Amino acid sequence: MLAALALAWSTGHAQQGSPFVGEWEGKIDGIGDARLIITGVKPSGQVEGRMEFALQAFVSTFGDKWNSADRINHGVVSDSILTIESALGGIYRLTLSGNQLAGEYTRGTTFNGTASFKKL
Repeated sequence: MLAALALAWSTGHAQQGSPFVGEWEGKIDGIGDARLIITGVKPSGQVEGRMEFALQAFVSTFGDKWNSADRINHGVVSDSILTIESALGGIYRLTLSGNQLAGEYTRGTTFNGTASFKKL
């Protein structure tokens, strides 16, 4: 019975031991300096935390689904890839390699740039 309760509890809570968890600083083409704070990764791969942008001091949190009006991103980890639907619009596809997250930021058909973060 105790094992079943522990399993039920763990499936509803974020995994703190994920290599994605932590504070990341970086740059995004077209946006500038950014900070990614990942506080947990749920068993489903959904990310918890927030993104902070120097541009207009914009802060967006991670949630169950993307919502620009409420400044909510939706982030999901699959293997070594983090995909973020951004509250600012656009999608990040970042690959984890050691203490680096790097990849692309795409906004519709009008913008495709790079994004890179280093873990602090």
